[in-house]
Amino acid sequence: MKNFVIKSSLVIVFGTLLIFISCRKEDVKPLPPEDQLEMEYFDLSNKEIKAFTPGFSVDVNHDGRRDIKFGTLLVGDPIEQVDNVQFFISTDIGVCLPVNNNESIPVLSKGDSILLDDLNGYQWFELSSIVLVQKVISYNNPDSWDGLWKDANHKFIPFQVKNADKRYNGWVEISVDISNEKLILHKAAISTAADQIVCAGK
Repeated sequence: MKNFVIKSSLVIVFGTLLIFISCRKEDVKPLPPEDQLEMEYFDLSNKEIKAFTPGFSVDVNHDGRRDIKFGTLLVGDPIEQVDNVQFFISTDIGVCLPVNNNESIPVLSKGDSILLDDLNGYQWFELSSIVLVQKVISYNNPDSWDGLWKDANHKFIPFQVKNADKRYNGWVEISVDISNEKLILHKAAISTAADQIVCAGK
């Protein structure tokens, strides 16, 4: 019999509030040749995010704020008799993630375009907090994992920074290691040219 970390209806949440504010839309500009893209890159040194350890944040626009944050949440459900260890990404004000009606974000591969406007059913929202993958610890069943990102191997999370009327697209490269129960942060990048479509991983 498994002991549950949470035995009451209290949900322990160490992330940011999930607040959705729609991003402004403008005409999409064509993707320039790859050698003309102006990008700033961040080496995240394969930072590992594990349950119950400090999270990690990136200041992608050098404004002194933690623009993009990764961490874990522990959510208990005594009625269903499960605990969920959630690995999440959250963003600060002015930083958007593409989110759909299921509160998930797309898994991009290298070379996929990151558009300025909506991404195939995903809309840009700032101040987002999204679960990438979670471990389900059940009283009645074996432990399991779910989430769109559970099989991610060097995949890319798109993001967009808003500054006045300008938008700067970027990406974070991550992997998920279920066997060792961790998220791995490889690299990040952001366009230094405003209102530019960029390619994930380039």
